[in-house]
This record gives sequence, structure tokens and C-alpha cells, in this order.
Amino acid sequence: MKNLFKPFAILFFVLAFVGCEKEKPAQIVNNDDISRTVIYSIGDNEGQRTLKNDSEWEALLDNFCDQSKQGEEVTFFSLGQHKSSAAKQRSTITTTNREELKQWMKEQEMAGKTVRVTFDSGTGTWNGTAYAAMPVVQGDDDCYTGVIECVEMPVDDYGYSTAMVPALRINDDTLLVLVKDGYTMLCGGDMGDDTITLCGVVESRQMSDGNSYLVLDLSVARESAIVGNWQLTDMFCNGSELQVGEVYLDLTDDGTASLSGTTTQVSNWSLSDEGTLCCDLIPYSNGCWNINWLSETIMIISCKVVGDDNCESLYIAQFQKITK
Repeated sequence: MKNLFKPFAILFFVLAFVGCEKEKPAQIVNNDDISRTVIYSIGDNEGQRTLKNDSEWEALLDNFCDQSKQGEEVTFFSLGQHKSSAAKQRSTITTTNREELKQWMKEQEMAGKTVRVTFDSGTGTWNGTAYAAMPVVQGDDDCYTGVIECVEMPVDDYGYSTAMVPALRINDDTLLVLVKDGYTMLCGGDMGDDTITLCGVVESRQMSDGNSYLVLDLSVARESAIVGNWQLTDMFCNGSELQVGEVYLDLTDDGTASLSGTTTQVSNWSLSDEGTLCCDLIPYSNGCWNINWLSETIMIISCKVVGDDNCESLYIAQFQKITK
């Protein structure tokens, strides 16, 4: 498959090594001239903003805090600002201090992680989770219809919690506690009493008394979400934006892939349970890239490259899904 690397490398990364500088340690800086492009979702609304300086970044973080206090789930990822690859370990925070939360969000952004924040109005507590790659649960998609209820968090092996969490009531005997990215969601805002259908994977978790309860994992980055024709829109190396050509990556539901609308360079692709997209048509890191963002319209992937001089480079690529 190595002959497949060259066409994509020429189109995709023709200026990559020219534009890359040597890796510098990531650190929190206070420079009002630093710019960043932030991909974010607030509830069901997805957006993207290019910020010219740290003052605008500070204002956006304040808006994220405000939106979460209003019951919205906030998720964001920063393109191009960070210059180091994120550690694989998931990072979390629980705090009632707004400034502490903002400082933590800045640190996670600089570390190149995707950040998700919710707010528990009952306790006045912010809960944050940051990860380097989207957690992936393999298996068939299942959809369940019911009504959302706020219930007390089950007592599991991690101890007792009085937090109120949302759960999907399917029938009198079945209640599914909602989970995202390995983190149990919290009640917030108007849950409503309308019938709703949610899709994900049902898992059984053990309680401290020996009984079990069911969770519905909604944060599944599945093959079905990745299938489609994707156009490369942005490319960064160590925080510097690179020029990109008209590049298209077509990923089909039978596990094959082609480049730039042609079937002459056919390869396979797969999605690992560690949140990586692997395809021979994507060079570097054996063609396996972390998935930092995946929605119906946007996919962001990243990988670390260590050169012969032991210099580390971080590549980030943003794709837009093309509707045929």
C-alpha cells in the first residue's frame, strides 16, 4: 500500500514540511496578538469563530460559561493554537469557581484537547471533560424511544453521589442513564416531557450493592458518521496554517476509500476503539489519526510526527462533508 501514500502526500502535504517549525513546549501565554480558530457546539448548534486576540478568546470562554449555566452542553476544539500533541489521558474538573474553570479550559486548549462542559444547577457546579481523541464504542447502532427523566445518580463502585442525572424512560421497567465520553451527564435546563428517540450503545454497570443499572452511551463516533465524501478545508502544522489544494477523501460504508473523486487509488479505512481513523491514503503515523471532532458536517483529525532529528510536529486537518 505504500505507493498510495505519494499521491495524497503531494496533494495534501505539499507544503507541510516547508511550513513546519521545530516543536516548542506548550505553555500558557498572555499575548493579545495570538489568534485561534475555535470549532464549538452549544446544545445542538454548531459554529466556528476565528479570534484575533486573547481578549476575544476570554470573551468566548465567558460565553461558554454563561451558556452552560443556562443548561446547554458546550463542546469546543481549537484549531492551530496548540503546538504539542495531547496526552491520551482524559482530564476532568469539577468546580464552582468560574475563573478556575476558565483557566482549566485554557490549559486543555493549549494541550490540544477537545473540551466539553456542563453545569449542575442544583449544586452550582461546573463539570468539564477534555480528551485527545473521541472515545469510540464499537457495535451496532441502536435507537430507543422514551421520555427524559431526572433521577438520582446510581451508587456505583466509585462511591455515592447525590447528583441528579438524565435518563431515558423506555417503559415501566427500563431506565437508561445517559452517558457521553465516559462521563455521566447531569440534569440542567428544561428537560421537557416530550417523547424523544436517542441512539447509542446500552451498557450494564455494576452498583456497589451488587445490583446493576443500564446506561445509554450517546458519544459514539461510529463508522456511519464518518462515511461520506469529505473535502479538506484547513491544514495546520505546529500551529501554522498551511496552504491546501482541492482534496477530497471519500470513505464508503464497505470500508474502502478513494482520493479526490477517483477510484484508481483505492484503499481501506477503519475506526479503532481508541478514537483513531486509519487509512493508507492518509500519510504519517501509519495512516492513523486521532479524531478530535466529528459531526454531521465537520471532521477534525490530528497526528504527531517525529522526524529523524527527534523534532515533533503536530498536524491538524479539518474536513467538510460534501452532500452529493
